[in-house]
Parts: sequence; structure tokens; C-alpha cells
Amino acid sequence: MINSNVQRCTTCIISSNFPNIEFDEKGVCNFCREEIFFTTANDAVDRARKKIEQLIYESKGKTEYDAVMCYSGGKDSTYTLMLAIQKYGLNVLALTVDNGFLSNLAMQNIQRTVDYLGVDLITIRPSLKFLIPLKKTSAFEQIYNPKTLVRISSVCNSCISLINVMALKLALEKEIPLILAGFTLGQIPANSIFYKNNYKFFEESREPILKKLRKHLGDEVDHYFRINESLLERTESYPYNINLLCLEDPTEEEIVKKIQEFGWQSPCDVDGCSSNCRLNTFNNFVHLQRLGFNPYELELSHLIRKGKISRKEAFEKITNQADMVILKPILEELNIEEKELKKLIGS
Repeated sequence: MINSNVQRCTTCIISSNFPNIEFDEKGVCNFCREEIFFTTANDAVDRARKKIEQLIYESKGKTEYDAVMCYSGGKDSTYTLMLAIQKYGLNVLALTVDNGFLSNLAMQNIQRTVDYLGVDLITIRPSLKFLIPLKKTSAFEQIYNPKTLVRISSVCNSCISLINVMALKLALEKEIPLILAGFTLGQIPANSIFYKNNYKFFEESREPILKKLRKHLGDEVDHYFRINESLLERTESYPYNINLLCLEDPTEEEIVKKIQEFGWQSPCDVDGCSSNCRLNTFNNFVHLQRLGFNPYELELSHLIRKGKISRKEAFEKITNQADMVILKPILEELNIEEKELKKLIGS
């Protein structure tokens, strides 16, 4: 449900509803005009590559596992897991957090991939009695500052935060020095290619958000979004988070072709911007209605500027979204009536 009347950059697909966007007389946005972004990103990647190679060298073989991999079964995390094993020689423990909306084919992709690569896997499925209200609250209430939602929808934000906490908890319990994720540049800023966890700072910065969630969901929020104090007290060092895919430069076609070698298949029950999660359809729909732009505009526009995808292909991805026929079964699983959704759209 894309508004065809909205102005978009003539080079990328950023819309006029995107925060702080400006167009020149040729219709080119300020992001495309400011070449400093490219130079800064390239420099950040070069610096990150040297540091990550050092971290991997220092971490290998020190504990039972070298890294925890946040593994969703999507194309990017599958490719990242392959890199960790085949390029960097890491001993990886894969962690899948089943949010209740992973495509059946995505779950099969997970099994095929870990079996092919010889990777140990832990799957955690949080209670749907908590997950469903969490997703509804994230969609219907203003949990996050809109300024933080330029790259991600509110529901995805809650889900990823949950995964990050679970990955960190697992890493601390097993004293694993590295946490891997499959984010790309465009999905995250260049200064987040790697960083060292600081749970205390992390906890303090998230407290306003957790306070809002507790208001709607109760103290069970702390069970899922906080780490036990006894574990923190015996922790001597926190792991680094690393996004290996940011160091690579493959096209989507190259990624898919490579991971198909070990049986990965594209799910048909997801939208154009996801390769694993059925809920993404709902998340993007809500984001577009409330904020006026698709949360993938920034990422896809970055890929256009790098020559990794055409403007036409990117536009097809954000227009391959939801109508009520696709949304209806998802709304039923979320226990959301259509009148509730219409009220949300009008808010």
C-alpha cells in the first residue's frame, strides 16, 4: 500500500516523508548528493576489518565456542554464518530465537544450513503469551522515539532487542568472546560494524523503553529483557558484537546463489523485504501508515548508491507489501481485529 503520489529521490527511493530529507531541482536527495557519506563508510569498513581480524585471531580456541551467531534463517544471516565457518574458521554456536512468525521454509533453511556447515544450534521459542502482546504493544503504542525508527520498524526493534539480550546472556554463560549478526551497511550505521558490549550502559539506555513496556506487559518484561545480576557479577569480560557481512560486498543475487549450494530456498510467504519472517508484512504496513515511509528505504537506497541493486528492483521490494488478503491471517494470529488496525491507521 504505497502512496504513488509521494515524491521520491530520482536516484534512490528515499521518499519526501523520510526525516530530514531534501531534494534539489533535479529531484536528487541530500543523501545521494553528499559524497562524504561514501568516504566515511569506506574508511569505517577498513578500520573495522583490521580490528575484527585482530579480535578473531585473539579469540579463536580460547573457550568451547569462538562465537555465538544470531541465526534467523534469512539470506544475510545464512551467508554470515557461512563466512564465519568457511572464511574465518570460527567454531560457532548458532542461536535461533523463534518469534512465532518465522516461515516454515526459513526453519527448514536453518536445519539444512547448520547440518551442512556442521554447526551446533540452540533454538529458543519464547512464550507466545508474552510475544503476541509484545508485538501488539510495539505496534499500537509509541514505545520508541520516532527518530530511532528510520532503519527499523517498532515491532522489529522489540524483536531484535530480545534476540540481542538472549545472545548476550548465552555468550556470558558460556564465556564466548564474540557475538555475530547478519546486518549489512544500510541496516546499521558504519560505526556499529563492531562494538564491545557494555551491559550496564546498555541497560541504563534501555530503561525508558522497558518502563513503557512494563506499563503494558508487566514485570515479565524483565524476564526476557534483562540479565540476572548473579551472572553479571561473575562476568569478567564482555563479548564483542561483530557484523561480518559489512566487510563483504556481494550483491543479493550473489548471496542467494552461494547459499543455495547447501539447500537454502527463498520462502514464498514473506514480503519483498524479508527472507524469513512473515510478520515483516505487518511491521512494514504499520510503519508506513504511522510514519509515512517504508523502514527499508534507507537500506535499499544505500544499495542503489553502491550499485548493488537497481532503483527499479528496490522499488519493487517496497511495493511488494501487504494488502488485506495477506494481512488478514497475520492479524488473526496477533489477535488483532480489522477495526483495531483501522483505528491504528487513523491515529
